[in-house]
Amino acid sequence: MNTGALSSAYVELPADCLELLAGIVSKFGGRIVPQPEKTEELVIIPPSSERERIGKMLHGARLRAGLTQKELARAIGVPQSHISEYEKNKRPIPQGKAQELARVLETVPTHFLPRQG
Repeated sequence: MNTGALSSAYVELPADCLELLAGIVSKFGGRIVPQPEKTEELVIIPPSSERERIGKMLHGARLRAGLTQKELARAIGVPQSHISEYEKNKRPIPQGKAQELARVLETVPTHFLPRQG
């Protein structure tokens, strides 16, 4: 990848997603550059719902692992349509499948389960 043609973006995301994003950025040849503190502007962005967070975490982890939906589905023993539905927040991920996803995607099951509290 030609690093001379990099673009910049400012992204705000939950703190527990930063490591996952850094992995994805690195996989595509990018780098994380610390943003200087800005105090002039305050923008409040509502957080994603838990189901949206879970779907995004799964999608990002799958891309980071370099797997297709079909490959991931085969690895955890579900139809490809289930992976699509998990990522699009149309099907909740059962706890047992969250553990299998975490094993295959080399992460923790809590990325794929609703937060408690």
